[in-house]
Amino acid sequence: MIIDAHAHVYEYLRPYGPWGEGRAIGKGKVRWPDGIEMQFFPPEYGDTGFLAEAFLSVMEENKVDKAVLLQAVNYGFQNDYVAEVVEKYPDKFRGACIFDPYGRKAMDLFRHFVEVRGFRILKFELSECWGLSGIHPDLSLDSRIFLPVWEYAEKNDVIIVIDPGLRNSRAWATYPIARVKEKFPSLRFVLCHALFPCDDGFNETRLMMMKEIADGKSYFDISSVFSGSPYPYTDTQNFLRKLCDTVGADHMMWGTDSPGILCRDKGNYGRMLRYLHEGGLFSREELALIYGETAADLYGFRAPR
Repeated sequence: MIIDAHAHVYEYLRPYGPWGEGRAIGKGKVRWPDGIEMQFFPPEYGDTGFLAEAFLSVMEENKVDKAVLLQAVNYGFQNDYVAEVVEKYPDKFRGACIFDPYGRKAMDLFRHFVEVRGFRILKFELSECWGLSGIHPDLSLDSRIFLPVWEYAEKNDVIIVIDPGLRNSRAWATYPIARVKEKFPSLRFVLCHALFPCDDGFNETRLMMMKEIADGKSYFDISSVFSGSPYPYTDTQNFLRKLCDTVGADHMMWGTDSPGILCRDKGNYGRMLRYLHEGGLFSREELALIYGETAADLYGFRAPR
């Protein structure tokens, strides 16, 4: 089983964040208020949205069985659409909800997403360029704002997915996560992009930081973990080998961060799927866990073993 544990779909691009509001202008592009245009996905996959059916075609072409649909501020909140997609394709997808915890009705929304729409995953995009820390400069995961979120999530066994952004930015959230875990020991966290090791040259310090929160209930998706080295991304592979030795393959999950990464040559979906296997640094058993078994167990694609 192969599971893309970090992917996105959206009915219509409606981003909002530190850049202001974005407008979908067709062919996969967004225009920001200052006039800057950005390509969010290749035009062959849609016009103003990247629909689930477009992603299913990518998955089928590459023989990927299932995917976890995460959300981010820079695409615009898509809770209703993601819920519909999961209801329509329950064997293919699991979905994460998203909301702004600073909103007056934040907890009402969270309860609705869990108790009515059936979400069992909550994603917080914290990155300074694209996420909540660029909107709320005082954001901290162990602040009083988040306290009811963690209490409810722990009580209802909701998995928390965090994109902490780049190290040394306002968004960096590894140590607050450690403090949250002390108060709510049953919470399960997923840290996106293996904490972006390539932003500081795969510094060994990052492995030490991840080890501090690797308590058996912390997981790491390895989407968008690429350096400037040519395929099969030797620097990336060497770091992921060390990460595997640190946290275990049963706490690592392969993912792509599609569709945005498909705009770049190094983000070619087939290459992202093959590079770990072709690098020769992982055993067959480790690859099985990273490519799918870890995500299958964590996200409920099959009954717990």
